[in-house]
Amino acid sequence: MKNIKALYLGMAMAAAAATLTSCQADMDAPALVEPKATMEANTTISEFKTAFADQTVKCPMKDEATQTPYIIHGRVVSSDATGNIYKSIVIQDETAAIALSVNQGSTYTDYRIGQDVVLNATGLYIGYYNGLQQIGWLDEYNGAPSLTFMAWDFFLAHSELNGFPNPDVKYVAQDAQWPADAPYCIVTTFSQLPSTGEAFRNMQSQLVEFRNVHFEEGGKETYAPYQESVNRTLVDANGGTLTVRTSGYSNFYNELIPEGSGNVRGILSYYGDGWQLLLRGLGDVMITEKGQKNDPYTVEEAMGVMDQGASGWVKGFIVGSVKGGVNDVTSNNDVIFGTDAEMDNNILIAASADETDWTKCIAVELPQGSAFRAAVNLVDNPGVLGKSILVRGDLAKFLGMPGITGNGGTAADVEVEGVTIGGGTPAPGPGEGIPAGDGTQESPFNPDQVKAQNDATGVWLEGYVVGYVADKTWDSAVFGTEASDGDNYKNATNVILSMVAPAEANASNSVPVGLKNTGDVRTTLGISKNPSIYGARVKVKGDLKKYFGMKSVRDVTEYVIVDGSGDTPAPPSTGETTVYSSLEKTLTALPSDWTIDNVTLPAGKTELWSWKMYNDSGYLNATGYGATSDGLSYAISPVIDLTGYTSAKVSFRHAAKFQTTIKQLCGFVVREAGSSAWTELTIQEWPPLDNKWTFVSSGEMDLSAFAGKKIQVAFKYGCSAAGADQWEINDLEVKASR
Repeated sequence: MKNIKALYLGMAMAAAAATLTSCQADMDAPALVEPKATMEANTTISEFKTAFADQTVKCPMKDEATQTPYIIHGRVVSSDATGNIYKSIVIQDETAAIALSVNQGSTYTDYRIGQDVVLNATGLYIGYYNGLQQIGWLDEYNGAPSLTFMAWDFFLAHSELNGFPNPDVKYVAQDAQWPADAPYCIVTTFSQLPSTGEAFRNMQSQLVEFRNVHFEEGGKETYAPYQESVNRTLVDANGGTLTVRTSGYSNFYNELIPEGSGNVRGILSYYGDGWQLLLRGLGDVMITEKGQKNDPYTVEEAMGVMDQGASGWVKGFIVGSVKGGVNDVTSNNDVIFGTDAEMDNNILIAASADETDWTKCIAVELPQGSAFRAAVNLVDNPGVLGKSILVRGDLAKFLGMPGITGNGGTAADVEVEGVTIGGGTPAPGPGEGIPAGDGTQESPFNPDQVKAQNDATGVWLEGYVVGYVADKTWDSAVFGTEASDGDNYKNATNVILSMVAPAEANASNSVPVGLKNTGDVRTTLGISKNPSIYGARVKVKGDLKKYFGMKSVRDVTEYVIVDGSGDTPAPPSTGETTVYSSLEKTLTALPSDWTIDNVTLPAGKTELWSWKMYNDSGYLNATGYGATSDGLSYAISPVIDLTGYTSAKVSFRHAAKFQTTIKQLCGFVVREAGSSAWTELTIQEWPPLDNKWTFVSSGEMDLSAFAGKKIQVAFKYGCSAAGADQWEINDLEVKASR
C-alpha cells in the first residue's frame, strides 16, 4: 500500500514539474538592454591631463561662451574584485589613462574590464594625490591641496555607460598607436618609463606588462601581511627594480609570491617620486619556476613561450646548424643536420639527438669571442654533435626561427655533455686568479662561481676591484676609475669584482656587486668615494641574487681587504674624499646629531622641520602651510672637520612644491664651529616649477673659504603669510681635497 501511495505521489510531483517547465518555456527571458550614452567625448584623456597639468582645481567649462563642458571617455582596465585596488576606476582611451577616485567599493560588478565610460568632468576636481594625477574631489594632504574620493552619486550623475564591455585586451608596444576600440596593455620595460612631460602623464594609470621579470621576495614572502599594505620588489633582467604595492586586505594577501621569472602586468600608478605597480589579482602574475636550472624548459616547452619575454635554462641535444648566408630560416634547405657546418655563430638543438625537422628545433646564438662558441661550434668541434646541452638565455626569435639569445658565453651559462667550457676559470692575471670556494669567509666564492649559484643569503665573494657600473645596465660597466661619457662619477652603490687583476679584467670574468648604504661599506669600496681601492683584492658578504642581469652578490654589509696593493691604481686627478655624508634617503628618522633651531614659529605652529617617509624613501621636510605670520627655522648638521684640507664643496638633493617664496626665504648656510654667524651659499639649481616633487641636485657649492676649519652647515627655512613652500631634502655630501 505504501508503495502505491509513493507511486501516485511521484506521478503527481512529476506532473507538477512538467507544468512548471511548460510555463517557464512559455515565458521569454528579459532582453539585455545595451546602454547608450547621451554624451559624446570632445576631449581626449591626454588633452585633458595636459590642460590641467600641475594643478589641483575644480574643472571648469571647456568653453564658457557656449557652456560646453569637458567630456572624456575611456574603457575600464582596472578591477577591485580582489580588493587590491581601492575605490578607484581606471579608464583609458587611445591617448592616455586616468584614475577616477570614487567613494564606492565593488565597482567591478557594473564597471567591468572593457566597459566604455563617458564622463562629464566639468564640476569634478582634477589634480593629484601624492604625485598621481586623477579625477575626484578636493581634500588636504600633509598641509597641501590634494585629491580624495568623490561621492558615488556625484560620479553617477557625471558619467554614463556606453555599450557592452569589450574584454578583449590588445597588447601594444609603448611607442605604438594605442587602440580606441578595446582595452589595451602596454608592453614596456622599467628603463622606458618616462619621468617628465606629456609621456609621463600619459603613462600614469596605464595597464602595462613587464616581461622577463622576477620578484625579489619570490618563494620567501607572501604578497602582504594581514591588513597591512607593503611594497614588494619586481626585478628585471638588467637588475632594475620596480615597486609592487599590495594590500593586506586583498583576497590574495597570504599567497606565497612565486619563485621564478615571467611576465607581470597591472595598473602603473605613481606615488611620491616613483612608479609603482598595482596588481588587479593573481592572474596578473604569470611567473613560473620553469626555466630554473633545476627544472629547465624542454625544447617543446621553450618553443611554446617563445617571444613572450621568457628566459631561462633549456635542455636538448645538438643536432646541426643554420647555413651560411641564411638570415631567415623557412625550410630544411636553410639548415644543415650533422657536422658539415658552414657557420660558427649558431647551433641547432632539439628534443632528440636524431631530429631532422627544422620546425622542431631551436637555434642557439653562440656569442662572438666567447668560450661557448669556441668549445661548441660545429665547424671546429664536430664531436659535440648529438651531445646533450643545458643552456641559458632569452627565448626569442633568432635567424627567423625559435631561438635562444643573450647567453653569457661562459661555463656559468652552458653545460655540454663531456665538454669543458672555458670562461669559468680564466687565466690568472698579475698575482693569481681567485680560487673556487664554498661561500664562507674562509673560502669565498669567486666571481665565476656566483654566476651559477642559487639565491642565498649571507655568502662571501672574493675578487679584485676593477670598476663600477655607471648607469642601470651592465652595458654601462666602467673598467677603471675614470668617468665615462655622460657618467657623473657619483655611483658608489656598486663595485665590479673580477677573477683577475685590472689589467686583464673584462665583462666575461667579472660581476657587479651591490653595496648597501650602511657603515663605511660605500665610502671604502665605492670607487668614486675611495679611488685607491681600485685593484685591491677584497672579500665581501651579502646576498646571492640577480643583479644587472646576472647572478651576483647584492646588499653587501661586510668586507675584508685581503690585499690593498692594486694594479697601478689611478685615482681621479682631483684627489677628492667624501668627508661627510648624511640625510641618506634610506634613513627612517633625522640623525640624532642634527639639531633644529626654531628662531621664529608662525602663529599656531609647533614645528617647521620634520623627517618624512614616502614609498620607502626618506627626506628632511620643511613646511609652514597655512602660516599667517612669519617663521624662520634652521636644520643644523653636527660639526664637520675640514682640518688638513685645502678645498671643499657641498651638494644635496632637493624637491619642492607649491613654490612661491622659496628662493627668497629659504637657503643653505655655513658657519665655523662655535660661531653664531651664518654665511649663505648660492644654491646652483632649485627644483623645477612642475608641482611634482621632482628631486634635483643642488649643484656643487664651494666651501673652500672654510677649508682647514671645523664647520657646520644648515638648511634655512622661512615662511610668511605670502608664501609657505614645502621643501624636501636628502643625500647631503661634503667632499674635500688636500
